[in-house]
Amino acid sequence: MSDQSTSFDLTGFNEFGVRAVLDGLGVIRGQVSRFDYDPASRRLAVDLTGEGVAAEVGRFLDGMRNVHRFTARKVIGGHAGTVRLDHSIDPELAASPDLHVMGPGLCSLRGGLLALFRYFEAEMRALADVFGAEDSHHPVMLPGALLAEMGYFGHFPHHVTCCCHFPDSLPVLEAVAAGADRPWPELAADYQARLTAPSHVLTPGVCLPCYPQQRGLRLAPGAVRTLTMQNHVFRYEAGNFRPLARGWDFTVRDIVFFGATADLEGLRRQVMDRTLAMCAALDLDVTLELANDPFFLDASRDKAVYQRLGDVKYELLASLPGRDGGLAISSFNLHRDYYTRLYDIGLEGGGGAESACMGFGLDRWLYAFVAQKGLDPQGWPRSVTTAIDAVTARQSRF
Repeated sequence: MSDQSTSFDLTGFNEFGVRAVLDGLGVIRGQVSRFDYDPASRRLAVDLTGEGVAAEVGRFLDGMRNVHRFTARKVIGGHAGTVRLDHSIDPELAASPDLHVMGPGLCSLRGGLLALFRYFEAEMRALADVFGAEDSHHPVMLPGALLAEMGYFGHFPHHVTCCCHFPDSLPVLEAVAAGADRPWPELAADYQARLTAPSHVLTPGVCLPCYPQQRGLRLAPGAVRTLTMQNHVFRYEAGNFRPLARGWDFTVRDIVFFGATADLEGLRRQVMDRTLAMCAALDLDVTLELANDPFFLDASRDKAVYQRLGDVKYELLASLPGRDGGLAISSFNLHRDYYTRLYDIGLEGGGGAESACMGFGLDRWLYAFVAQKGLDPQGWPRSVTTAIDAVTARQSRF
């Protein structure tokens, strides 16, 4: 039973503001144990974990109101696809032998779902090849100092997963080994006092290592440097995990451009157009909209306003039967000079370069596809089943 229950009036919040508030409350489970929003009355009921928490939540809502009073929905494209299901796919996924949930936000795939995942993996790599992207590979673990240098902890601290280890001490290691036959909760409590301070994090963004890698780059007039990389991404989502739709560990393909402003804006438009054409070929029901990153702390709420007023980030949202709101399966971001200024990346002869990143969440593309088309391949576009069958036939030869 919570220590305190209260409610807040969300009158004045637009659609984006309400969604941002609900997503944000899902992150701060340490203060809010339960919440429920009634669209008819515009009242938000919350159960709080202790005294004084109501004031903290009130300040959070005031900050979100200040951000989202500047914003409105902006749709610049989409495709009205055929949605074959009229209900959530989640129960069918839970019963599928091809999906195994290892823990909160952690999923294993096999069989037909893995084959469909590989299909989207190949499609996104082919899209990167259209733009002549140089492939690169990075570790999933990054120095914490790198994220601090980039300012990541000031924008999205709630996503960070830190890495630590036991110290290089024989007595500590012997004590750990001697007590290893206990249940995990007891071990975890014991290890908390023994582990070293974290020095590394699991990467919360596929593209992050590529910016310092380009330190000092000078681009010829009219030149664009194009990179691509695929990796696991780790973002903690508190109580918001949902198999394939929201993971702690998920896979993303990024395409990153470095160049002049006009060139990057044009390339982003090309990538968005090709992505919408892909959705049309798959008959996916999607909209391309100005992004609404849902959770900004006080120190970075100005970034939320800039992001929307500057049209620097668009998202591809897939409709989900049985659920309100869409699922962001891709994002198309203009960083302006944020990373290029930080790492001295510019144009020959003077002048600043900029960077842009196009992201494709493979798990989410898979989820959106089966959410709309179902798990039965008989309901999938022929192009998808043909491609999967061709891969299966090649593999059967070995």
